[in-house]
Amino acid sequence: MKIKITTGFNEDQKFTIDSEESHKAYYIFNNPDKRGTFNNGVALIGKDIRSIMPDYNSEMGWNPTHKLDDDDWNELRAKGVDVKMRNILEEAKKVSYLAEKNPQILNTPLSETKNKLLV
Repeated sequence: MKIKITTGFNEDQKFTIDSEESHKAYYIFNNPDKRGTFNNGVALIGKDIRSIMPDYNSEMGWNPTHKLDDDDWNELRAKGVDVKMRNILEEAKKVSYLAEKNPQILNTPLSETKNKLLV
């Protein structure tokens, strides 16, 4: 799954990362003075992040400039992509708060942090 991080209004200020690093994005978003580097080379300062959201276009293989219409949303819902994305973002937000006590969790893929949520 893919996540879009927006830092401004221009197209070159939107970055796609893998959902396995989405907790890192939330961590630096919630800590504006922190910096983070993602596996694809994108490096951001928390204060520059304006939004974190699902990147449906990347996930579905659609052009980045494609504007989602009703048929697209119906396809996303039929495939369950919207629910999967929402669940990933909820989990990433929770895991990001664990990083205050355990910063190493930011270097762990999101899918491997599930057991740490139970602690």
